[in-house]
Amino acid sequence: MIKLITLDLDNTLWDVTPVLIAAESKLQEYIHTHIPEAKAHYQWDNLSQIRKEILRQRPEVKNLPTTLRLNLLQDCFMQAGFRTAAAEQLAQEAFDIFLTYRNNIPLFPETLPLLTRLSQEFELIALSNGNADINRVGLGHFFRAHFSAESVGKPKPAPDMFESALAHAQVDASEAIHIGDHQEEDVEAARRLGFHTIWFNQHGKQIEQTCEPTVQVHTLNELEKAVFALCEAKKNPAL
Repeated sequence: MIKLITLDLDNTLWDVTPVLIAAESKLQEYIHTHIPEAKAHYQWDNLSQIRKEILRQRPEVKNLPTTLRLNLLQDCFMQAGFRTAAAEQLAQEAFDIFLTYRNNIPLFPETLPLLTRLSQEFELIALSNGNADINRVGLGHFFRAHFSAESVGKPKPAPDMFESALAHAQVDASEAIHIGDHQEEDVEAARRLGFHTIWFNQHGKQIEQTCEPTVQVHTLNELEKAVFALCEAKKNPAL
């Protein structure tokens, strides 16, 4: 039987692009208004150079969005003349502004009904490469756990997040379904570990030759039906 469903967040339960654009805009507005000494340094060209230097020195933070952004902000403020301790504090304060808007998320209309239904039948665990906070988004009560690139140290498609979810739920991969929008980071990463997989292909992308989802859906309404159809097929393999 299927006991666990793991879900990607960004671009699966909501559209992340406008959220990130708004969060970036509010962060820039905050810095320009409240930390004017850094205004000349918090510009795209300079930020790009700071990011390159951070990744040259600390390539391990490339896929850790919180760590990378805090490092970028701190280095930017140090360029503006702040000492290390002050720059670190200002970076955290500025990042808190970013996170406020990063978690101000308009959900897809089907998200709440879907999570309500699935959480009644299965243990749900969120797996995300991003830094959305399911509690701040207002979805924490649907999930038993949330693993991210930041919390496990590696992003999908590395197996760490999936393995953490299986260990937390104490189930085998054959008893789990992973749902996500990315062919490699979600579908293939989970499939390689033995998960059943549902590819949420909202925009009708062409499937890659290397991608083999158990099921493909184009809407969240289809997703609920696909989950229960998979469960029924697993209970009755002859069907």
